[in-house]
Amino acid sequence: MIKKIFPIVGMHCASCKMLIEKMVGKLDGVTSVTVNYATEKMAVEYDENKINIVDLAGAVGKAGSYQLVTDEHNQTVLTPNNLANRPQAKMHDHASVLKQKEYQLLKIKVILIGLGVIPFAIIMANMILAALGLSRGWHAPLGYLNIESLSYRLNLLWFLEFLLATPIIFIGGWQFFSSALSALKAKAANMDTLIALGTFTAWLFSTIVTFTPDILGGIKTEVFYEAAVFIVFFILLGRLLEARAKGQANDAIKKLLALQAKEATVIRDGREIKIPIDQVIIGDKIMVKPGEKIPVDGIIVEGASTIDESMISGESMPVDKTIGQQVIGATINKTGAFIFEAKKIGADTILAQIINLVEQAQATTAPIQRRADKISAIFVPTVTVIAVIAFWFWWLAAPRLGLLTSDQPIIQLAVFIATTILIIACPCALGLATPTAVMVGTGKAAGRGILIKDASALEIVHKVNTVVFDKTGTLTKGQPEVTEVVIAPGTNQARLFQQAYAIEKLSEHPLSTAITRYTETKIKPLAEKVKNFSAIAGQGIKAQLDQTEILLGNQRLMSENNIRSNPQIDQAAKQLVKSGKTIILMAVAGNLQAVFGLADVVKTDSRLAIEKLQRLGMKTIMLTGDNLKTAQTIAKQLGIDDVIADVLPQDKSDIIKKLQNHDQMVAMVGDGINDAPALAQADVGIAMGNGTDIAIEAGDIILVKGSLDKVAEAITMSKLTLITIKQNLFWAFGYNIVAIPLAAGVLYPVSGLLLSPIIASAAMAFSSISVVLNSLRLKTLTLTNRYFSDAVFYLFIVIFLAAAGYAGTLLTD
Repeated sequence: MIKKIFPIVGMHCASCKMLIEKMVGKLDGVTSVTVNYATEKMAVEYDENKINIVDLAGAVGKAGSYQLVTDEHNQTVLTPNNLANRPQAKMHDHASVLKQKEYQLLKIKVILIGLGVIPFAIIMANMILAALGLSRGWHAPLGYLNIESLSYRLNLLWFLEFLLATPIIFIGGWQFFSSALSALKAKAANMDTLIALGTFTAWLFSTIVTFTPDILGGIKTEVFYEAAVFIVFFILLGRLLEARAKGQANDAIKKLLALQAKEATVIRDGREIKIPIDQVIIGDKIMVKPGEKIPVDGIIVEGASTIDESMISGESMPVDKTIGQQVIGATINKTGAFIFEAKKIGADTILAQIINLVEQAQATTAPIQRRADKISAIFVPTVTVIAVIAFWFWWLAAPRLGLLTSDQPIIQLAVFIATTILIIACPCALGLATPTAVMVGTGKAAGRGILIKDASALEIVHKVNTVVFDKTGTLTKGQPEVTEVVIAPGTNQARLFQQAYAIEKLSEHPLSTAITRYTETKIKPLAEKVKNFSAIAGQGIKAQLDQTEILLGNQRLMSENNIRSNPQIDQAAKQLVKSGKTIILMAVAGNLQAVFGLADVVKTDSRLAIEKLQRLGMKTIMLTGDNLKTAQTIAKQLGIDDVIADVLPQDKSDIIKKLQNHDQMVAMVGDGINDAPALAQADVGIAMGNGTDIAIEAGDIILVKGSLDKVAEAITMSKLTLITIKQNLFWAFGYNIVAIPLAAGVLYPVSGLLLSPIIASAAMAFSSISVVLNSLRLKTLTLTNRYFSDAVFYLFIVIFLAAAGYAGTLLTD
């Protein structure tokens, strides 16, 4: 089984998503398929032994005028290297070209149709002026064509409208009819089914009364050409604006792809040559000069510099890098020149993995969206039934119930109401409500160094009330550091540090490395060489320097070598052990002269991160395999609420399960292999990006640079995204709950108020656009400014709807 994500070109409504899922899901070998309407991508898991990409593309094509985009569409010759290096970018490039072409064609079509509706706009303007008493109006200024021998009369204005409207509806709006037919063949219905039925009904009725005006007897009739024309215009205009807004919402992937360098300066055969990034291979030595982007991931082998990693980590401060340190592709070299060795290329680079994770998150469906999808699936058939019932009610039942008088145009009213219902009902807003918010939320999070692997995680994390932290490597740096040094009175400190450095640098033990790092900044290296160096397992090290024996290790090493104790050093050692520190004793020429206190120190941002979480109402717990005394010392420094220590790696997930059984929603934050089961067990697993691959794989959210303050930021992002989703769904549901009864004429008997199909088509388009625009606000939204932002945005919507409603009453008077 393999799982892939493909862009799809040609989607224009939420029903398209369900049609494609239905057709692809029928294929033997497909185990799961999810189409995201907002991102226009399909995530599909299938058995490559049973079906291939051609089969998938064929199924997508059968659903309608949709095109599955793969890297095979790109005509560039693929080598084994660049096939692994840039297929993702090639696929996106080709999809972008096709979507841009589709957008430009739609733009031209909207402009041409816009020119075609000008005559109808003049007719409508005259109707509104007449309704306001500012114009007498004109019924048929072109008069009639009378054929007396046939007793036939043709309204020339209506005939002219027929000539103008017919090509606009059937040529300009052909995509509606084509899509509706495709849906019919698939035994389904989509948004275009409603639009096609509505516009065709309006056109057919108008055409009948134009050419056979007496067919309805003496009933006074009007035509709906302008309604059908404006429906086509407003819906296409709405899709144009929606496509543009969706493009802005979906710019996270585009921005990430644009970050990648196009060329690399590679040193080959002693010469610097520029080559396309596709041609870089692992092991290449690459020169990077100030101001240039780093092409791929690697390790510095020569030189040093300051690097801007903000596009990957979300941290604004540049990072100093020197020999042996990692550099990340797409980050920017700020100051010095350096040479690094390529270690990861193509799909293995951090940037490629980030893009892949963001794509996966945006292609998944959040639980809240699945509920909206179920409603959307039955929405179109339900609306069609409502329109038919409304038509028959106003044509047959309303006159008998006394709701209409005999002089009212009954058949015209019935057609008018049925058309309006078909047009105004819109599942698109429902389909866009969740994925657009998820798309913007995950994109914004990625830009801040927070990778959300699944839309479900984004939805769930805001419910978390308990955050559990691993200690080593998560709250702490994961490596020991010297925190205190106590030296016996009368000892030459500089000399002692020189001796410690000279001997400890020969050992690879983590404690020796810590002492080396501490002492090297405080001394000038000795000229004499270390002799007779030996590392004693479980005790420490012993060596000679300038004929003097020096020992560094634990108490057992000192005892076995008969080292004379020193009361001050002994007392200091006891205090350090009591405070949870690891101690290294140092003896020179048989005398105890110093004690080094070492500890795995907390990260600089850990305390601030804990405070942020507690302000959000979170309970914080440290879960560690370390001893209780050390864990409590760290917890006290950080202000953590609770400590669970002396826990074996295999038992961590059981602790998480116990917390969950006590009705706690748990987020687990960890970085090591031993954290993977707990990360998987937690409601939300948050992995440190500088941790192990297995921990990252098990996590639902990844903090790229392992910065703990991003935990609170991820929770805040989730809260804001869920608020936006609920707002979107409220407006999408509310719009249809209010609009459909109004369109059905519930207020007509008491107030004479009807909703015009023209206003209905404009409002339908606006409902989808407003949902996308509301999601776009996430880019600048914070918990602090959201109330003000909400007030301004929804005041604008209310004013627009009020104006549209007033215009609608004028058009139906």
